[in-house]
Amino acid sequence: MADTSDFPRPSAHGGDAYRGDITEHRLAKAVRDAWHSDSPDRRTALAGSPPPGAIALRCRYRHVADSVRTGAVLAPVALESWNRSLIAETEIDNAVHTGDFARAARMCEDLARQCDDEVTLVNALIGSGDVLRALGRAEEATGRYESALRHSGSCLYRFGRLRALVGMGHLALAHHSAVRATELFEEALGLAEQLEDPLYAANAVSGLGESAERGGALNRAVEMYERAHALYVEVAGVTGQAHAAQRVGVLHHRAGRPQAAGTWLVLAARAFERFDDPVGTVNVLESIGDLLLDVGDVDEAEARYQEAHALAVDHRLASAMAHAAQNFGRVAQARGDRAGAIAHFEQAGRSYRAQGDLLGLCNALTRLADSRDRLPDGAGRAAAVRDRVSAVFAIEEYRAAHHRADAQQEYRRRFSRVYASALRAAVRAGAPESFVVVADGLAGRRLAGLATRGVPPAMSDRLTLLQHLLVSSDQRWLAQSRPPGTGGMRFPAETPRQERLIRLLGSTAIGGAVREPARDAVEDLLAAVYLPPAHEGAALLASLPSGCHTLQLVIDPEEPLLLHRMWRDDRGGVLLDSTELSRETAELLAVVRTDSDEHSALRPRDLVPLSSLLPDQLRRAIAEGSVRRLLLVPASELWLVPWGAVPVAADRLLSQDCAYMVCPSLALQRELARRGPCRPVDRPTHLWRSPLMRNLELTGLRGDGRWTFAVPESGQEAKAALGAAAHTAVVLCHGRPADGPGHYLELDTDAWLLPADILSGTPPQRLYLFACWGTGVPGLTTTEPVTIATLALVRASVEVLATVGEYGDTPDGDQFAQWVLELLSESGVPAGQAVHEASRRILDLPGAWDWPVRDWAVLVPLGTFHSPR
Repeated sequence: MADTSDFPRPSAHGGDAYRGDITEHRLAKAVRDAWHSDSPDRRTALAGSPPPGAIALRCRYRHVADSVRTGAVLAPVALESWNRSLIAETEIDNAVHTGDFARAARMCEDLARQCDDEVTLVNALIGSGDVLRALGRAEEATGRYESALRHSGSCLYRFGRLRALVGMGHLALAHHSAVRATELFEEALGLAEQLEDPLYAANAVSGLGESAERGGALNRAVEMYERAHALYVEVAGVTGQAHAAQRVGVLHHRAGRPQAAGTWLVLAARAFERFDDPVGTVNVLESIGDLLLDVGDVDEAEARYQEAHALAVDHRLASAMAHAAQNFGRVAQARGDRAGAIAHFEQAGRSYRAQGDLLGLCNALTRLADSRDRLPDGAGRAAAVRDRVSAVFAIEEYRAAHHRADAQQEYRRRFSRVYASALRAAVRAGAPESFVVVADGLAGRRLAGLATRGVPPAMSDRLTLLQHLLVSSDQRWLAQSRPPGTGGMRFPAETPRQERLIRLLGSTAIGGAVREPARDAVEDLLAAVYLPPAHEGAALLASLPSGCHTLQLVIDPEEPLLLHRMWRDDRGGVLLDSTELSRETAELLAVVRTDSDEHSALRPRDLVPLSSLLPDQLRRAIAEGSVRRLLLVPASELWLVPWGAVPVAADRLLSQDCAYMVCPSLALQRELARRGPCRPVDRPTHLWRSPLMRNLELTGLRGDGRWTFAVPESGQEAKAALGAAAHTAVVLCHGRPADGPGHYLELDTDAWLLPADILSGTPPQRLYLFACWGTGVPGLTTTEPVTIATLALVRASVEVLATVGEYGDTPDGDQFAQWVLELLSESGVPAGQAVHEASRRILDLPGAWDWPVRDWAVLVPLGTFHSPR
């Protein structure tokens, strides 16, 4: 690797900023003349001159040249005011570069108050945003950038928009998500290319590199940073070269390539020597310190950290001071000074929390926990678990604060190591109260949040329209494969012409215009009600049904073959454990998450590897008949397991030997427990069988005198009944996974039940769905299942029967459905018990182990167990 003993010490000297009288710049007069010229040719001719490097002049140069394309009106500016703005903006830029943020802030305020034109105002707002961002005052910085975006839009100042977008992108990286930052940087890059500004193109590419880095795409990040570095070299942007080189060095260090890391960090350090940039200088000093610490040169690493800290204090860089506390903790940790390390990490955690720096806070809490774990005699183990759970809480608070589903998923993915370390620590310490809240966070807290909050009507209305359009598109394609007269779309007479036209344009037009908004609508609605975390582990455990076994399962987010489990027995005893899954089990779990022929062909004998999901002692107890009721709470990757067909012995399956229920999370289970059992049957049951079904008929059940059925006359009438607070509804139809809504029920060729319909209505107390993929959709891995069934459970249903895969429209599927429903004619029998009894009947038949799972075991009971009223 590079010789780390001779690392240059970067200093805040020299510069990339403009030195001298900006009003005497060689292009100053040409830019001003072109600004005030009425001739488009003269403005266009300006673009033939090399752009000035000084930002105050370059922004006006870009705006003049761009005005020919945009038609922007360049209002006259008096010479005195023009020169005053150029001088002030240049001095602001120099003050920011040298870290004199107090002076820069005052000048930005003065300039914004005194300026005579929109371009100067936008520049002052951007400068103020840059200062506030450097000082860690993110909310104020966001306000300045947003104002700059508004004003730049009003005067068609696209270069101003570009600059503000870059600043907003960096704020998004620190305080929002890499997803949002990527959007901002991509727009900025597009503008930079249109404006032909290679320097800001490099800035945007560098931002995309950092976004990729945050998203875990390290190879792409290196590619972006190296591309940015090349662009900076091309335009002689020394500042940018230094920052890009520093990030490339950091990534090589992270990838275990110390020699390459050292080479790039030396390059960055030498570049930083040439100009005054305290933020960049601090960053590269810290990176050099990190590399030195990892190669064992603790003293030299500490020296670099001390230099970085001194600069941070001199320039009041709050985030850098927090980093310094964490770095000193790592030095103390390397020297075996556990008490010193703990003190530094505690200080760093407090600073990061005050600044809203999630990444820093999680790193500090994780290192704090590591230090406590190293204390002799396990003295710090309990506190270490609390620290790790606190880190998870910080992530969950961010997820709850973000109203975008993709951002919430990004944080789960990005901080998977934090979740994993908390789960493992809770298992090692035997801390079920900590385990259950972390596992619930991994399962997701959107459905639980929706169960406790209302849905805004305006949001529900928008969701309904978007999903209806999307399903119309899906149905148009389905109609092409059906006999004439059995498909197609029929619209109500009052449907507006434009809406009819949009729907009839087909999936290509609708897909482009609606698919993403429809997906975003349902996902973001749920993201908006994501339940914030709380220290509620004991309360979640206390809410579990008495006299019932509970098994919560979650795959380790860092080790996909590691399964963590919390088993509470029917007497209240709790066992936490972790077990290594076989490759065969992992491959089978992947199959049950697919909509494939391999999945449809599964038989009970194929599912033997899934028996390892259950603790050995619990599995034996089920097979021996000593487990009457079992509540399963499987997170994410485990949600689509056909639990009833999981073997518990050589010739026994789970649903054969016990009644079971499945619930998405313990937080939702608590809400269902508060809701209580179903009220007695007090009205006829709505029974709807789609005309599109072939073998699912329930002929025998229709003549069962214990049932009183109300049969809707049409699919639209059935749809209305499913949202009108019915007591019980039985539905036999096709369930279709679909991009956008996720899943919908095809009640008839022109009637579909959408997730939006469930959110806007009141579903039945008991909802029994015999339809494909009713409980979860193919590909489900790291988020909660959002389907008709789970949304019904969240909104009002006490129990739901639905499927975790394709349900066979076969005579066997029809027979099993009838056996289940025979026992549910009255509300005293829980759905889990009915599935148990029906499973026993089917498995007593000859050759039952050779029957496809899709004809019976994919039907699972959702909800929880209740004591009789």
